[in-house]
Amino acid sequence: MKEPAEIYSSLTKEELFKDWKTLHASSFLSHFFLVLPSVDILSLSENDWEIGFFDPESKKITVFDRRNKNWAIKPADDVFKKETDSLEELKMLEIKLNTEKAFARFREESVDAFPKEVCGQGFLILQKWKGKIVWNFTFITKTLKFANLKINADDGSLFEQNLIDLVDKKTGI
Repeated sequence: MKEPAEIYSSLTKEELFKDWKTLHASSFLSHFFLVLPSVDILSLSENDWEIGFFDPESKKITVFDRRNKNWAIKPADDVFKKETDSLEELKMLEIKLNTEKAFARFREESVDAFPKEVCGQGFLILQKWKGKIVWNFTFITKTLKFANLKINADDGSLFEQNLIDLVDKKTGI
């Protein structure tokens, strides 16, 4: 699998991106997003990544993805974040931990963090979060919880972990 830096480089060479960037000069790279059918990295392809750019003027995200090996652009959309959170620029040169090592660190840490959980489908976001670049892994467990680990993309350390119930046991919802 190609690394995000290679995929980003490929995108920025495309006329589609260059034309879009001319019209959105103040936008910046905000994230890479990947749907994970399982915790198995071997099932993934470089065509599975989506790349997001935040435009501070419009306060919207524009996403580029690959369809049939060609880059496509999705319409700008609202940002999914808390009002108090801010989007930070993701700088490719600050990423030291590659995708394969990030997955390995996730597998190591998840055993201790979620010993009773079995992970199903999920997603991965490479982003800058609270001043640090992180590999943000989130999976839905078989017990209907979100298992989330953020791995520091600089040194591979565990940055944050959460296990969130999707069902409110009091109301059953």
